[in-house]
Amino acid sequence: MKKIIKIPFANFYEDASFSSQIVTQGVMWEIAAVLDVRGDWVRLRLPDGYEGWTQNFSTLDLSEAMESQIGTLLRVRIHTPHLAIRFQSGVEGPRDAVAAMGAAFPYFREQDCRYEVMMPDGKHAYLHQEALPDLGPREIILHLAARLLGTAYFWGGKTENGCDCSGITQLSFGLAGIALPRDASQQIKVLKEHPVKLSEAEPGDLAFFQNDNGRITHVAIMRNTPEFIHSSGEVKLNSFDPAAPHYSEKLDRMLEGIYSIRMLIGKELS
Repeated sequence: MKKIIKIPFANFYEDASFSSQIVTQGVMWEIAAVLDVRGDWVRLRLPDGYEGWTQNFSTLDLSEAMESQIGTLLRVRIHTPHLAIRFQSGVEGPRDAVAAMGAAFPYFREQDCRYEVMMPDGKHAYLHQEALPDLGPREIILHLAARLLGTAYFWGGKTENGCDCSGITQLSFGLAGIALPRDASQQIKVLKEHPVKLSEAEPGDLAFFQNDNGRITHVAIMRNTPEFIHSSGEVKLNSFDPAAPHYSEKLDRMLEGIYSIRMLIGKELS
């Protein structure tokens, strides 16, 4: 059995309780496998392999008919923060719904960046989203990460409503067409064979940080060496240059290494 996330984003918890820790989020139109059910709670596995408990009210059952229908449609991936969705074509004014960055909507037709999309309940709706700039993957990653500057840190978050350090990297890379695992400790395993020196780092390369026990606890996106974008308290810009006003001595000391993403560029998003 499969479920569709039907709300802009749904919190996934470690256990079937609001008092347990949030571990990640699902966004609208993500299709998840059902692993267990406990009252009003359902345990799901998201497309990135991450598992957690969420409330049934944030999901809909995916019927075979719906799965077959959406399999015939193209998808528009949302890269605009808090994008408005309306249920009537061409009508301006208050939105009827909202999409979170990272969501991928099946759509029926598109004209001049206006899309007639399918909602998870099968209804038709409309959204307007300009295309991303015609840039390379590294530039797109930085462009998207910069859109999130000032966003509050939120443990387990992966949208513009609040994100953690690995959430912003997974989101920015995903929108650039590069699939990354959810956690920093998983992401470093993808790149571990491709270390680079700070002086050789290119925009979009990833810097990883470790605690005193050697455990990977943080990740950042290199901007223009030695600057990097990351989520800590908020999404912000810091530097490895001791002379820079936004130098972070703590993160400089915690740096485990910087890794090239060259081998990921060109791979299709799963």
